[in-house]
Order: sequence, then C-alpha cells, then structure tokens
Amino acid sequence: KKVSFCHFNPVANNILGTCSYDHTVKVWDIEKQAEILSMDKHPDAIQSFAWNVNGSRLATTCKDKVVRVYDPRQSDSVLSAPAFEGGKPARVVWMDNHQKLGCVGFSKTSMRQYAIYDPKMMDKPLAVSDIDQSAGVMMPFYDPDNSILYVGGKGDGNVRYFEVVNEAPYIYFLSEFRSSESQKGLAFMPKVSVDVHKCEIARALRLMKDYVQPVSFQVPRKSDLFQEDIYPETYAGAPALDADAWVEGKDADPILRSMKPGAASETAKIEFKAKKSRAELETELQTANARIAELEAELAKLKAQ
Repeated sequence: KKVSFCHFNPVANNILGTCSYDHTVKVWDIEKQAEILSMDKHPDAIQSFAWNVNGSRLATTCKDKVVRVYDPRQSDSVLSAPAFEGGKPARVVWMDNHQKLGCVGFSKTSMRQYAIYDPKMMDKPLAVSDIDQSAGVMMPFYDPDNSILYVGGKGDGNVRYFEVVNEAPYIYFLSEFRSSESQKGLAFMPKVSVDVHKCEIARALRLMKDYVQPVSFQVPRKSDLFQEDIYPETYAGAPALDADAWVEGKDADPILRSMKPGAASETAKIEFKAKKSRAELETELQTANARIAELEAELAKLKAQ
C-alpha cells in the first residue's frame, strides 16, 4: 500500500517510522533494511503521526476520530482518547517540554479547533478551543525552544502562533503572519538555520501556486548582543543512540548544540552503511559461481594436457 507519512526517529540512528494506507504504522531499521515492528491498531486511515522528543513514544491521529499514543517497541502498548468530532483530517504534535500533546482538527460544525492532552492520562483532553471557521486542513509545528505552536492551514493566507504554558488554558494566542495569497503547504526549517543577529526565532516556507515563499518570525529587539533567553541550546540533528541500542529499550535525550555564533560544537558525522539486499547478494553469488565454473573448466583443460 502507498506510504502516506514517514519520519526519522530524532534520537536513534537509522530508525524510520512510516504509516500507510493499509492502516498500519511500521518502524524500520533502514541500515539493515529490516522491519522492526508493525502496529495495526487503526481501523481506518491514519491522518498523521509524530515522534516525541526522545523517540520513545509516537502519536497518531486517525479517521476514526481517535488520537493514540504508542510505545514503538511494543505493538500492544496503546493509549487512546477521543479527538475531534468533525470528519476532516486532524494533526498531532508533541509538546514534550510541557509534557503535553497537541492536536488540531474540526468540530462537528466544521469549526477549526485545537486540543491539549496529557499523554499519560488520555481519557479526555485537558483543553479544547475554537480557532476559526474555515475549510483548510491545519498544519501544526511546535518549537520546544520557545514553547511556540505555529498553525497554518491549506488555502489560508495566514500563519497563527501561540505560546504554550503549563497551566490552564495551556495556550495563549500571540500574533499571526498575514498575506493576501493563500498557501498550498507549509514547512518550517531547522532552528539552526535562523539568523540570530536579526533575533529570528523561526523561518517557515510557504508553498504557493508556482513558488516557495520564506517567512521570517522575529522578536523585535534592537540589541546587537546574542539573546540567550530566546536562543537556548537546540536540537543538533545528530543521533544519540545506535539502532540496536534503541531496539533493546534504551532511551537518550537528543544531542543539543549552542546557537551562539562561533560556539557551536562539532557533532560527529556518522557514516551510513547500507547492507546489501537479498537480490544483490543473489546476483553476486551467481556471478561468483559462474566465475568458479570458468576457472574449474580452465583447470580441467590444463590437467588434460
């Protein structure tokens, strides 16, 4: 079946999670070209999935209007909660620094909403609130460094952003980017790509009709000094565990790096070594057997002389 989403584990090297139209979530070791685990707890189409910050849990939303949290190393370990009553797709995002799980979706009356969950007690959402009434499916992106949730919708001309806190109501609206042109898609670049000299805290890429538009989110400050309060150490993009250690049940916090210019530590580069597939090995074996046969024939001729 067609694969709908794929995301790398943020901590374990070469561990990839996928979900597809056969209603399964699978975890792979791409270096060994092997499936580690398959989870088939979804009765309908999977609409989104996301790893938590240390790759020890993953969350999904499904067309059956349920949000689920899995231990990706134990297929029978599942927590679930009712999501949104609307029929349009919902999306999920982790907010690990506040030990929360966020979802965006639609109410029964097609009102766009967000919901906040405690991933350890999934019986009901901690908070649900309306955003607006529009038809576009929403795309959430969370910045754990500054506790900001960015939400853009397909067909929208704006990107809203909210501050996430520990106390109810858990989310406060901050502001929004506005444009007269609607977007077809939205993505955020890694935090290490922002310009700290301009106090830029996020950079988005809006997919338009025939071009990609970058959008910069900046804190209005005039100082030329490095702003430590808005630039804590951020995700370095390097694995903290190898695949075998992760499969055995080990967890680790993600490797962080400084955002201060000139202070970033060098992260070790890990070379990817893909193992040969069965077809490749069989081809090599056939070639070797053919060569052995040629050499044996030549040897037989020499003995006959």
